[in-house]
This record gives sequence, structure tokens and C-alpha cells, in this order.
Amino acid sequence: MGANVRRKPMSTSVTDRLNHACRIFADRPGQIAIALQSKKDSAIAVSHNSQLSIPSASVVKAAIACAAADHLDLKQTRSVHDLDDTFYCSILQAFDPSDQISLKALIGLMLIVSDNPSTTAILDAVGLDKVNMWLVAKGLNDTNLAVGFSDDELGVRLRANRTTAHDCLRLLRLVDEVPDYDFIKHLLANNLRNERIPKRLPDSASIAHKTGSLNGLCHDIAIIESPEAAYYLVVLADGLPEGEDFQPVIARFSAEIYDLMSA
Repeated sequence: MGANVRRKPMSTSVTDRLNHACRIFADRPGQIAIALQSKKDSAIAVSHNSQLSIPSASVVKAAIACAAADHLDLKQTRSVHDLDDTFYCSILQAFDPSDQISLKALIGLMLIVSDNPSTTAILDAVGLDKVNMWLVAKGLNDTNLAVGFSDDELGVRLRANRTTAHDCLRLLRLVDEVPDYDFIKHLLANNLRNERIPKRLPDSASIAHKTGSLNGLCHDIAIIESPEAAYYLVVLADGLPEGEDFQPVIARFSAEIYDLMSA
């Protein structure tokens, strides 16, 4: 037999294809960080700019929830009348001022609709210091909580809270794997803001996720589980062009990643 036997080229690995898709997605205006990891095979993992420090916006609320679960009696209640007023819309306006709401329910409002007065109530109960101590204890060393979510701390001031895609991936793993945080994962799976990672995914998929938004900033971090695929996906984007709607961009990217993870 001759030595000129033609061999079929090896098919591109899943990781290579994921890396290509993530690199193209990240190669656009702004600061874009990605972290992706399979739940079934930890060797299938891709990251781009995962150590880049970016304002966390509301994705840090998932960490606040975990810290509260570790430090508080979540059966305790707060009167709606005693919660912070806000200039902005709040789901708490649907309640009577005399209503009593448990801390656990306030965590639900903080995560499902990202309600800021509910977040402020939880932070008042647990304290910024304990949240930051929790972050360090859990190895989220590049995430900090410098300010809360009251009206006077929103906007530019809120950019003082920082995180990385690497830390957000670790946070998702904690929510997914620590039994005491099971209720937090359940709340995140009932998020009502679904125009980003979940938008184009099949109905068979469960997506426990938390978004974050500021001017020029558009985040989503998610645990995706379905019969076809199971993985963690972190997308942090800052410095986006003024007026750009980045939500459909994330949605298309998320669908592409799902197809690759399902192959």
C-alpha cells in the first residue's frame, strides 16, 4: 500500500466551536466578558475576558440572596410601610402599607422582578459588610458591594459594585450545588425578565438566571438545563454603543451556544 493514504480530517471539537462562537461575540464594541462551562463535563469550558472587572449592576443580587440565606432568619417579616420609598416603579406598590412580608418573600421580589426597595430591605437586614465577607469566604475575590440599591445609590454610583465573569460563574455553581440555596435557584428560574439568555431557548429548557442593566451595560448570568444540554453561561457587557439594544444580541448568542452544547 502506498504512503499517500488520505485521512479524513478530525471534526472540530465542541470546545473549539464554542471558543470560536464566543470569540466572535466578544469581538464587538464595548467590554464583553464571557464564561461558559458544561455541567456534565467540566473540561468543556470557554472564557473570554473572564477576569475583566465590570460593574455588576443587579447580577450581584444573587450573591446578596445567598449571603442573606446564610445569615438571616428568613421567616422574619417587614412591614411594607417601613420599606424605602422609591421614585421608580416597584412591585411593592401592589401591597397595602400594613402588609407584612417575610424576608424570604422579599428575596423573591429582589430576584424575580429585580425590585430595588426589596433589595434595600434585605441589605438593611444582612448588612453590606456581611455580604462582602460572604463573597470573600466563597472565593468571589473580585466581586465587591460598595453601595446598595436605594434611589440615591443608583446610576453612576452603582458602577462602584464590581465583578468578573469568572466570579459570576462561581456564583452560579454555588447557587446550583449548595442545598441551602435551592430556593434561590427556584426563584431565579422564575425570573420575569427573559429577553436575553432565555429568549430563544426551547420551552423544554429551565433557565435560572439574573440580569443586570445600567446605561451602556447589559448582563445575564444563567444556569441552563434541558434534556439536551446542561451548562452555565455568563455574559457581561459594558461600554456598549449609545442607544444599542443588546438584548437580542445576547439572545441570538445564547441560542447559538445552546445548539452547540446540544450537539
